[in-house]
Amino acid sequence: MPVVGTPVQKQSGIVADVRLFMRDFYDKNPLHADIEFTDDEISQACRHAADLANVIGRPTSYTVDTFPNNYVLMLGASGHLAKSEAIRQLRNQSQFQDGNIQGVGMDEKYQYYMQLSQSLTSEFSSHVSQIKVTSNMHIRGFKSPMARSFIR
Repeated sequence: MPVVGTPVQKQSGIVADVRLFMRDFYDKNPLHADIEFTDDEISQACRHAADLANVIGRPTSYTVDTFPNNYVLMLGASGHLAKSEAIRQLRNQSQFQDGNIQGVGMDEKYQYYMQLSQSLTSEFSSHVSQIKVTSNMHIRGFKSPMARSFIR
């Protein structure tokens, strides 16, 4: 059976950051020798993370381009991708057993992907809340050195 790799264009920006953070390269995925998420899926996850940030705490209108911190956006996008993969894993779980041999499963990592998603999303939400609190202090006239680091 031939191995087929999906070429990934060298990119900069948030898509490349998310891919590096998740170690999603064909040579880092030896079991299927391919990437797990396409560039379009990562871009959409970034948009969904910005949308989630907009409903945490006070309403905001962040976009991927105006998000106040790329690291926080990367956490949110990674959490979204992990949750999406958990849903796919749950939908496709399958167990095989032949006689007295230990059962072998396919797509049985739902719980691990959900734990990863919850951890990343929790950290994302905490950072977003802090960014909004700090930016509120700046808006209301409080001068904080932290406010300057989060406000563009």
